[in-house]
Amino acid sequence: MKLKPQHAQFLAERIVLDLSRSHLVSITSPLPNLNRLATTIIKEDMQQEQSIEIKARELLEAHQDEIEEDEVNEKQLFAMIKKQLAKDRGFLLSYKERYSQLAHEILDALFEESYINFNVPENVAKSFVMESIDAYFDFHEKAYDNAVEKIKNYQRRLIPGSEEYELIFTKLYEEELNKRG
Repeated sequence: MKLKPQHAQFLAERIVLDLSRSHLVSITSPLPNLNRLATTIIKEDMQQEQSIEIKARELLEAHQDEIEEDEVNEKQLFAMIKKQLAKDRGFLLSYKERYSQLAHEILDALFEESYINFNVPENVAKSFVMESIDAYFDFHEKAYDNAVEKIKNYQRRLIPGSEEYELIFTKLYEEELNKRG
């Protein structure tokens, strides 16, 4: 699942809350400090991906005539360009690898700022943070799937991408999130 800007703070809060409830680390700073630092790291990661996507779109637009002339699949070409740009910048696109790296960066930053001390080896804490990230995404994916399923069962057909679809989807998605806590 791709992180969206509104997810950064919530994901950071989930990670920090899960860490604070565990016995894997000792928290040495108020939780809002940990939340802010984790949120900043997550947002920086998202900004890197967004920067790559913007550059990929710019390259596509610059060669739009050739793309249309050669009848190239733009979606596939975009993915290929994004992959190459990410490789050139040393940015991981594989979500599993990327979120593993993100977990490591968050823990390192929290430790370096003296916000936490490890009670277990760092790899154990990193695995725990990865589980926290996975649980966060599982929670949201289930809410997303349920909202999509409800839209499919609407009496009138809603067209994905339309303003009406997006409004109804957002409402249903938020209801699903609220139901789940």
